[in-house]
Amino acid sequence: MKNWLKKNNWAIVFSTLLVVLASAGVAHADTTNTVLSTLITPQSPEATTSIDQRLASRETAYKSQLAGVDKTVIATKCKLAQSALIDVRSKDQKAAAIRLQAYNDLTQKLGFLVDNLSNQSVDATQLLTAQNQFVATINTYLNDAENYKAAMDDAITIDCVSDPTGFEASVLDARKLRAGLKPDVTAIKANETPLLKALSYERQLLISSPAKAKKTN
Repeated sequence: MKNWLKKNNWAIVFSTLLVVLASAGVAHADTTNTVLSTLITPQSPEATTSIDQRLASRETAYKSQLAGVDKTVIATKCKLAQSALIDVRSKDQKAAAIRLQAYNDLTQKLGFLVDNLSNQSVDATQLLTAQNQFVATINTYLNDAENYKAAMDDAITIDCVSDPTGFEASVLDARKLRAGLKPDVTAIKANETPLLKALSYERQLLISSPAKAKKTN
């Protein structure tokens, strides 16, 4: 994620805009009525449902795939599988934490810029729209990632020997949800282009018309 930010020169674009804003005397923004999207803190299924409810739901969702499962075989091998899942979860959580920090840093900087531009009567509509679309895709990822985490947690903590069906259903769900995170990240990256264009537009606007970056009474 950090390499992605560097590769797309986010730091350069932000720095240039901040320098132009500072030279125009607008380095600090007041509170505005700009409607900015913010990152959500998704509610975990583990906080709203019991594990029995989640297992029942998964067993219904994957009923056809579970029909031909040999429960005896699963029960004899699931403990080893859970150990492997613990390693996968640990790696995923580290990667997710790095990604979330990068997203938080980026959205905070975007919010600062939009507020400053709006306070100075500079047309930030394009940037605001791009920012909201960008944050919306991030929020979709965060919500899906939380559901994936719940499935992984259940697959790891369940007594798989006594409930091999619940274990297998959780593994199937985790696998499906993990695969679903890839298009989420792809959607986030797809929204980089309009966001970068909007940032470049604002930079050019401020450079070509610096007077617009000053408050008017």
